[in-house]
Amino acid sequence: MRTKILLPILVSILLLTGCSLLKFQLESPAEALPTQELNTRMAVRSYYKSFSGSVIQAADSIISLTDIQDIKVEAIKWKGAATGACTRTAFQTDAEIALIDTWLLARQMDEYLSANDLFGRYSGIAQTCAVELHQKIDSLARRSNHKKHYEKLAAFVREYPLPDDLYEWQFSKFDTRPELIEYLQVPDSLYTSTIGSGAEVMNDFTDRISAYNEQIKSQLAWEKELILLTFENDTLVEPYLARIDSLSLMLNRLAVVAQESPEMMGIIAVRLREELSPLVYDFNSGMRNGINDLSREREQLQNYLDEQRVLLRDDLTESGKVLIEETTDNLIRFVRRISWLIVFVIIVLIGVIFGLPFTLGYLLAKARFKQRSIKPENDK
Repeated sequence: MRTKILLPILVSILLLTGCSLLKFQLESPAEALPTQELNTRMAVRSYYKSFSGSVIQAADSIISLTDIQDIKVEAIKWKGAATGACTRTAFQTDAEIALIDTWLLARQMDEYLSANDLFGRYSGIAQTCAVELHQKIDSLARRSNHKKHYEKLAAFVREYPLPDDLYEWQFSKFDTRPELIEYLQVPDSLYTSTIGSGAEVMNDFTDRISAYNEQIKSQLAWEKELILLTFENDTLVEPYLARIDSLSLMLNRLAVVAQESPEMMGIIAVRLREELSPLVYDFNSGMRNGINDLSREREQLQNYLDEQRVLLRDDLTESGKVLIEETTDNLIRFVRRISWLIVFVIIVLIGVIFGLPFTLGYLLAKARFKQRSIKPENDK
């Protein structure tokens, strides 16, 4: 099993330790976002909530309907990867890039689920969910833009190359800004005029903290569920589950601080990195070592079973040959021992078959001859 615990944690570290949005507040001009961009940003982030809720609901429905462990594992991986990817695409500074990247994510998930029955008889639940989300982001883009601009964006999304397959639900990490600017034929210097006023930047920062906090808590809960489902009651994972709970509690407290006093994030970022990074590395290293040990043990067990299978096959083959040889020898010896009896029985059968009719014919003819001899004497 390949856990994805490290990815969301690193995302949170980079987000919190960088604090680039705090710099924007100090350095950027206090120019508010255009109404159209602000509405697009709000619409995309609202869509993120709908996206996450729909995917989680569909995945949980599949999990509750099936008893097959592999399908449950795939459903957990799907909702974790899809919601994490949507968090990454929807909460970008540039509203239009966030719209395009989220649109591409919905298209990629729709095409992938439509082409693969990953959940057996329940694949239709996931496929319906993906189709509806793809249609919803298309409708959102239509409402948020003028007709001609929407048509250009829709054409860009349709023509954008996407991989046909996803390995372990790793959705593409898009970098569409250069391609989109070139496609729209807009100068780089004119594409983004402002990142918003100080209040808008702080609101954007708070929204990101809240979204990432919710995503990380959900991701940790799903990883815990995935570990329990995969390893069941294996004592190997107990210390890691305890660390997951502790880490989730710590991140929750951190999010509260960020929401109530975002200006303190720049001060505590360095200490957070110093304290959290060793825990992350130790956690990931311990989990990786434990899984590697388990994989080696399983590999050794598989090799042992393969060797025993070969030995058993050879033994059965040799035993079969010996059994056939012994059976043949015993049959030959038996035939030799009773050969005189067989010859006698054959002679008797030949005598009976040929001699008995001849004898009966002879006796019958003799009896008739006697009767004919007696009749003339009586006539005299």
